[in-house]
Amino acid sequence: MNMLRSCALICFLLPGIAAAQPEKWVATWAASPEPADTDPNQPILNLQNQTVRERVRISVGGSRVRICLTNEYGSSPVLIGSVTAAAPTDPAGVKSGSIQAVTFGGRNSITIPAGAPAISDPVALPVAYGAEISISLYFPERVTTPTEHALAL
Repeated sequence: MNMLRSCALICFLLPGIAAAQPEKWVATWAASPEPADTDPNQPILNLQNQTVRERVRISVGGSRVRICLTNEYGSSPVLIGSVTAAAPTDPAGVKSGSIQAVTFGGRNSITIPAGAPAISDPVALPVAYGAEISISLYFPERVTTPTEHALAL
């Protein structure tokens, strides 16, 4: 089951080929947001004071990353206490020294309004084409109406 149901898009900054070309943000991983099932036994509806980690394989590498989280189908705000991005070592672990804090407007936490997305500040996290990154989100308060991507194969 895909537990990171609020992560919708990861973008990398690609440098311009020539000095006259500007740098561009390019999407490299995405999941289609959808409303969550209302089954109270779903793990996503029981998140409170928990960290969720998701590994994603990116298709385009780069030197910096931005993460877009979404609450587009939520009917109440979602508080994200902190987000980190890192290089994974195995399904659950991350490489020592690779953990980077992800901020939103310079802040470590963000409350995403109902019906809205949020895009992070750029994070210095060099990643090669085809590599994986681990994204960890801390939910200090209960998530009541999450936006999700229920089936990730």
